[in-house]
Amino acid sequence: MNNTIFSPGTFIKSSTKHIVMATNEYAGTRLRHLKGSDYEVADGQPDIRGWDVKDSNGKTIGEVDDLIFDEQSLKVRYMTVDLDDNDFDLDDDKDVLIPIGYGEIPEKDDEIIVPNITAAQLSALPAYDDDHGITSEDEYRIRNVFAGTGVGAAAVTAGAINEDFYNHDYYNQDNLHRRRNALSGNTAKGTNTASTTVADTIPAATTGTTDTYSTNVPGSEQNTTIPVIEENVEISKQQVRTGGAYIRARVVEKPIEETVNLREEHLNIERKPVDRPANSTDFDTFKEGAIELEEHAEVPVVNKQARVVEEITVNKEVSERTETVRDTVRKTEVDIENLGNNTSDSTYNRAGDARDI
Repeated sequence: MNNTIFSPGTFIKSSTKHIVMATNEYAGTRLRHLKGSDYEVADGQPDIRGWDVKDSNGKTIGEVDDLIFDEQSLKVRYMTVDLDDNDFDLDDDKDVLIPIGYGEIPEKDDEIIVPNITAAQLSALPAYDDDHGITSEDEYRIRNVFAGTGVGAAAVTAGAINEDFYNHDYYNQDNLHRRRNALSGNTAKGTNTASTTVADTIPAATTGTTDTYSTNVPGSEQNTTIPVIEENVEISKQQVRTGGAYIRARVVEKPIEETVNLREEHLNIERKPVDRPANSTDFDTFKEGAIELEEHAEVPVVNKQARVVEEITVNKEVSERTETVRDTVRKTEVDIENLGNNTSDSTYNRAGDARDI
């Protein structure tokens, strides 16, 4: 496991002497693609482009294609995720935007975990096209999908996009490092934190797991947040193949045999010597002429006629049955036990263990 601790702060830096003019009004043109811009990932921050994106159960969502950042604040707002070769049976040609604060870097590099995400949420996210950019309606729709307030067009209440819009844990780019920093048991050296909590937990939109962790510093105010999580079950139907029939028609040949009596004619010519006086009949034929006689023979004639001798009818019967689905769901139960007054002047410091609930 890589125990590198990442420091919150600037994620994007200028790779040139590019000067950004300040403005009093937020404009949509402030959002930029990191790819092809005059900016790059700041030193000490991971370049997550090209990393695999997975859910808490290890199912592949896609791959980080690019980062969308605010050109004035230099903060990352979205990950552009290509859904190619996903495990959720979604359109492989679709690209979606996932808020940067919804992802976490686990114990190893080259992988982003998006906890609590479902196939329904991924399907409800609007398709992203580099050529058309991001509209305010798209951003409201994305935030509504992850907030659980609705996934359809009716849930979108598009309005002005300003700094208050991104004042949400979904857009906290420091959330990328909370899982690894929690496992290391401390925050990065030199990092000023306003609270003893290393990182907050994104509220669960649906079923899944959430990492919880906290660190108490001696002599300071101790704040510990324990999220109470309850799983919801969603039962759907999927059509599977249970059988079938493969019907193929082919033409075959078989020999036949039948006996037929045939008649043939043959001419027999016979010449014999005669010596007698000629009579009147002989003189009637005593003239030039020709006699033609023909021979005939019978030959077999085969006549075939196709007849329908059988019909095969194929139909499908549809029946319904009721099946009871049994499973288990998990929820967090918190037991509180009062330990009584502690008169000791000693100060105890115990770092909470990070674990999946």
